[in-house]
Amino acid sequence: MGGGHMKAYLVYHREEAVKNQGFLNLFREAGGECGMDFSYVPYDAYKQRELPDFVLNRTRDREVSRWYEERRVPVFHSSFLTEIGNHKGKTLAFLRGRLPEKILRTKWAPETLAVSKERLAQWQSVLAAGDLEALHEVRRFQEEGEPFVMKSVDGHGGSEVLSFVPFSGADSGITLQQYCLDFNRRLGVLFGKDCLLQEMVSGSGRDIRVYVVGNRIYQAMLRQGQGDFRSNASLGGRAGAYSLSESEKEYIGQFLQAFEGEVLGLAGLDFIIADDGRLIFNELEEMAGCRMIYQNTGRDIVRDYVMWLRDCPQITGRVNKIHLAEMEDSNGI
Repeated sequence: MGGGHMKAYLVYHREEAVKNQGFLNLFREAGGECGMDFSYVPYDAYKQRELPDFVLNRTRDREVSRWYEERRVPVFHSSFLTEIGNHKGKTLAFLRGRLPEKILRTKWAPETLAVSKERLAQWQSVLAAGDLEALHEVRRFQEEGEPFVMKSVDGHGGSEVLSFVPFSGADSGITLQQYCLDFNRRLGVLFGKDCLLQEMVSGSGRDIRVYVVGNRIYQAMLRQGQGDFRSNASLGGRAGAYSLSESEKEYIGQFLQAFEGEVLGLAGLDFIIADDGRLIFNELEEMAGCRMIYQNTGRDIVRDYVMWLRDCPQITGRVNKIHLAEMEDSNGI
């Protein structure tokens, strides 16, 4: 390499790369300023390319990260983070084992139950028979008259997230059979997937996306749903820059500390704003989109991320070792 530009790969599924051409170009431009050559590598071809200095895995597939890790190439994110960051249940379980007791004693996340794809298939036949009582997972919500949410463990951008209102008998204007049929029909998008059943946190469809660069808070964005409990920008939600209070920074900092030992290069932590103003953790967005930062702030998150990568010890340490080995070879040492 002889002291030239560092070589970096952005691994994408082909269809995602087409949609994210502008994002790829931002990396190329920022890389040019920082001595890095960023190349797009298709998901179905990454094993055929020569090894780069580091990789940004934008596929959500942990096996891509694992493949590079086995070859000692720094990859963001690690196979572990890519796995838990694309499985909402695993994210919650990880945090439950890492967050301090003072957080765990509070309402830090929605009440959550896992519903396997096999159990969901049983729901299908139970609902078809109009037997709502057999769905023991939703019984509490039915008894207390509280709405609830069903979501796939690996959905993103607000896709595969559904809200349900409990059956309220004669007051609802529909029969139990009609309610069960509609419930079953709407669940169709989730069949064949492992899911989470969660309470719906009352909060007017507002949440905060906290962008993280290099394990530090970079920028918080307030998102507001447009007539929808989901606030995702991809679903038409509004977004704007949000100034975190000192107590909010300290609280979010506890979540970042839970990831100690892992490197969050560029990621998002999503928190629902409850009616009482508390932040309730929703999910980790391992492959966070950055469009709303560019649309609503004057910040260039890709450039700042690339500058962080330029100085990242995992990358520079490996590159320096390679340069040293090349110098020794050329000098016959």
